[in-house]
Amino acid sequence: MSFKFRLKSLLKNREFKLRQAQAALAAAESFSMQIQSAIERLGEIIRLESEQFEQEQEKGIEVARYLHFKGHLSLLEHELLLSCKELEKASAEVHKRKQAMIECDKEVKVLESIQTRDRELYGLTQSRQEQKKLNDIAVFSDYRNRGRREVKS
Repeated sequence: MSFKFRLKSLLKNREFKLRQAQAALAAAESFSMQIQSAIERLGEIIRLESEQFEQEQEKGIEVARYLHFKGHLSLLEHELLLSCKELEKASAEVHKRKQAMIECDKEVKVLESIQTRDRELYGLTQSRQEQKKLNDIAVFSDYRNRGRREVKS
C-alpha cells in the first residue's frame, strides 16, 4: 500500500491560491511600473516644455502665448500630481498583494511540512510492520526447527 496524503486536496487548493496570488502580484507590479513609466514620460515632457517656454521668454513672448504656456504647464503639473497619487495607490496595492502571496506561501509550506512528516511517519510504520513480520517468521521458524529436533531425540 502506497502513501496517501490525507490533506492532498487542501494542499492542491492552497497551491492554486498561491499561483493566483502570484499572478495578482505580478499584475499589480506591472500596473505600478506602467504608472511609473508614465510619470517619467510626463516629467520629461514638462522639462522640455519648460525649456521651450524659457527660451521663448528670453526672446520676448506675447501675453496670449505666455498665458497658453502657463496654462499648459499647469495642466501637465496637475496631471503629474494625479499620476503620483495613482502610483501611491498602486504601490499600496502591490504591498497588499505581496502580503497575500506571502500568507498563501506560508499555508502551502505548512501543508508541505505536514506531508513530509506524515510520509516519514508512514515509512517508519511500514518498516516496523516489516520488521515485526520478519521477527514473527524467525520465531515461527525457530519454533518449528526446535519441534523437529525434539521429535528426533
